[in-house]
Amino acid sequence: MNIAFVLQVIWAFALVALLLIGFLYVARAIQRTRIVGSVGKRLISTVESTALAQNVTVHVIRVGDKYFLVGGGSAGVALLSELPASEIEPYIESHRLALEAQRTTLMRPFERFRKS
Repeated sequence: MNIAFVLQVIWAFALVALLLIGFLYVARAIQRTRIVGSVGKRLISTVESTALAQNVTVHVIRVGDKYFLVGGGSAGVALLSELPASEIEPYIESHRLALEAQRTTLMRPFERFRKS
C-alpha cells in the first residue's frame, strides 16, 4: 500500500470526525437554547418542558403575563399551579444572556469574513 494513500484516508477520517464534533456542538447549543427562543413573541408559549417518565411531562406555560405549571400524560393535561413571574422572568433573562453569549462565541470565527 502506498503511504500517501493511507495518509489521505487518515486525513479524511479526521476531517469527518471534526465535522461531526462541530455539528454535535452546534446541535447541543441549539437544544439548550430552544426553550427560550419563542418566549415573548406569542400570547401563549411554552417556556420549558421536562419529561418525567415515558408519557409524563411537566411544562411551564406563559399565557399573557402569567406563568403556569402544567402536567401532561396519557390521561390528559392538568394545571398544577400558577407560578409567580418574579421567579420565571429572571430565569428567562439569564437564558437569553447565555444564548447571546453562545451566538457570539459561535460567530466569532466568521467575523473576519463579514468585515471583508
